Amino acid sequence: TSSLTKDMTCDRNLYRANSLRVLVQIIDSSMLGAIERYIKQAIVDSCPMVASSALVSAVHLLESSPDSAAIVRRWIGETQQAIKS
Repeated sequence: TSSLTKDMTCDRNLYRANSLRVLVQIIDSSMLGAIERYIKQAIVDSCPMVASSALVSAVHLLESSPDSAAIVRRWIGETQQAIKS
C-alpha cells in the first residue's frame, strides 16, 4: 500500500486515478483513516479523471462496510463542492 499511497501524491493524473481505484479494493475501514486526506483532496481535484475516480471509490467504500460508510459520510462537503464545479 505504500507504493500506491506514493502514487496518490504523484504529479501524473493517470497514476493518481488508478492508485485510488486499487487502494479502495485492498484497504479496510481501519486503514481508511490513514488515506482519508488523500481521497478528500482527490474528490476536489481539478482533473476530472482523478475526481471521478475518487467519487467512484467513495461509492465503493460506502457499500463495503458500516465503518467505512461512516467515514465516507463525513466527506459530504467535499462531494458537494466537486459536483458544483
